[in-house]
Amino acid sequence: MRNATGTGRKPRSWSAKAERRAAERRRERRRQLAYVLAAVAAIAIAAVLTLSGSGSGGGKPSAGADVHVAGRPRQGPLQPGDAVPDFSAPGLDGAVSWSSYAGKPTVLAVWAPWCPHCQKELPILAAIAADFPNVPLVSVATAIGQAPGPSPKGYMRDHGLTFPVAVDDGSTKLGKALGIRYFPTVYYVGPDGKVVRFTEGEVDPAAVRGYFQELSAAA
Repeated sequence: MRNATGTGRKPRSWSAKAERRAAERRRERRRQLAYVLAAVAAIAIAAVLTLSGSGSGGGKPSAGADVHVAGRPRQGPLQPGDAVPDFSAPGLDGAVSWSSYAGKPTVLAVWAPWCPHCQKELPILAAIAADFPNVPLVSVATAIGQAPGPSPKGYMRDHGLTFPVAVDDGSTKLGKALGIRYFPTVYYVGPDGKVVRFTEGEVDPAAVRGYFQELSAAA
């Protein structure tokens, strides 16, 4: 059948419209393919992060009923001469209780898994603590899931760290009772359970070693 022009060919205007529609369909297929690929990539990344313990949210805090602390929330950190409030909480390798360290000079580090300063400071603390076996290093992981980062267990595993970690609850009960303002906060505690000194943020390793030596001499 011939068209109205009598040429047997489609009008140029009709052909242009068909080409535009075909181009739009191709663009739409490419967009849909891009969406599918992006979704697949997101799922793959989430799976890798979950397996490595490094997903957004940073792991789960302990149940509130399992975390106990004798002190009330504080507006600021414990000061030299203040007694560390007794606490207990689930740990990465069994429950952690502050009473277990009674009578020993102890270093108590409070950290958040997502905090870059904590991630730098904890290996330094662990390396120095290894030179002072009479000064235990124990820690509290708090503010878990408040920013993207590794889980406490994932971070400890990836850095080969083995000191005890008490896992705070979702309300940061331990962090509040310890008066935490900045991460990390490290309390250097004498054998009587009272704070000798505290530091906030990253600290020069030489100074950290001096603080351990001070506690060791008091053991």
